[in-house]
Amino acid sequence: MKSNIRFGTDGWRSKVDSDFSVVNVRRVAKAIENYLHRSKNPGKGVFIGYDGRIGSKGYASACAEVLASGGIASFLPPRPVPTPVAAFAAVRFSLSGAIMITASHNPPTYNGIKFIPHYGGPATADITGEIEKLIPKAPPVSASYGALTASGMIAQLDPIDEYFAKLEGVITEHKLPINVTVDPMHGATAGIIELALQRFGVSVKTVRGTIDPIFGGSVPDPIPSNMQLLKSAVIKNGSDLGFALDGDGDRIAAVTDKGEFLMANQILPLLYLHMLDDRSFHGDAARTVATSHFIDSIAKKRAMRIIEVPVGFKYISPLLREKKIIIGGEESGGISFVTHIPEKDGIASALMLIESISMSGTSLSETMAKAQDEYGSFRSLRQDIKVDYLSPTILDDMKNRIGLQVLGESVSSINKLDGMKITLSDASWLLFRLSGTENMLRIYAESDSISKTEKMLAYGRSLIR
Repeated sequence: MKSNIRFGTDGWRSKVDSDFSVVNVRRVAKAIENYLHRSKNPGKGVFIGYDGRIGSKGYASACAEVLASGGIASFLPPRPVPTPVAAFAAVRFSLSGAIMITASHNPPTYNGIKFIPHYGGPATADITGEIEKLIPKAPPVSASYGALTASGMIAQLDPIDEYFAKLEGVITEHKLPINVTVDPMHGATAGIIELALQRFGVSVKTVRGTIDPIFGGSVPDPIPSNMQLLKSAVIKNGSDLGFALDGDGDRIAAVTDKGEFLMANQILPLLYLHMLDDRSFHGDAARTVATSHFIDSIAKKRAMRIIEVPVGFKYISPLLREKKIIIGGEESGGISFVTHIPEKDGIASALMLIESISMSGTSLSETMAKAQDEYGSFRSLRQDIKVDYLSPTILDDMKNRIGLQVLGESVSSINKLDGMKITLSDASWLLFRLSGTENMLRIYAESDSISKTEKMLAYGRSLIR
């Protein structure tokens, strides 16, 4: 049966005043229950995590009622938890999977559901496609939460301490005398990331460190325009560096000791260097098609390989699970490691970056400058353009308008792995991707200077009709 509910790059999300409702949550929960029964993996139970948004705990309880009524034990935490903690719980306790109630970095008017299979990473397109087909037209009838709790089919499970212990295996330096300011952005990592860092001797100061359903009137997305408070706090506190995490803790951005913003496009290559040079790892890395080629420059000089995948961590996760890479990440802030769960994790990424600073003995700004001197300057920009109508042939039409040269450089390749990516002879590139949920065309560009990257974006806009 077809449904209007669709899973995107990382779960189903929608506005709570439109179709994200208890009724639809219960329908999705029933589909997940049916999927687990069909896959012959229902017996171990499911962890159901939730963030601090309005209604998230109630939605999690509704999922538990549906699954438990269908014979699948359901375990809920005593407080909001980050998505990587939910993913970890599925692996640590050998469960059939996890459900996470969150809209991640979206505004507080949104909520969503992520299904995390037993391996502790994003569900593949095959899995979410099967779940979509199993969504019933009407919400299922289930027993009450109280009755299911009394029968033992719903129980409380707090995985935080076990998660902290897992982090000890992600890094090797367990005494990190670094001063850090963290910004949970009023999201699910509030009260957790502080304890995680302090466990390793990190001195922590916090801004926006309480869980707030409306995120203080902001959006829990760690982009520079939302990180001015963190930047001011890092400078005021004299911190060695600062971190901001999104609403469900799977994305990260950083602020250097000098107040410079570092996004995943810069953090990912620094962590790759740390694993290669300080931790003696030897292996390839993966990035999405929209992520900076900074990491490619490192891999090329080290005779390593970069695997380019479509946008979405679900394409990186299998490479981590199969140990084909030692690190993988995406420009939006999600990073993980072969030593960790195959799910992006902002807390683990923060710890790894702190460890790199501690082991190098240099500041984050110095580390970044040194990496740029050795591997080149990579300046990335992105622009989202709303249009009244997106023709299904828009990318082909744009391709037909591209000449043999762009801004004086010859076109060396056109890649259609995800959208349309134009790479030029000087290694600069331009990517066009269509939004899967709205009339939006996303343009990404990168070159060795901001001025040229801005010109490339302008050229990209000129192709749109």
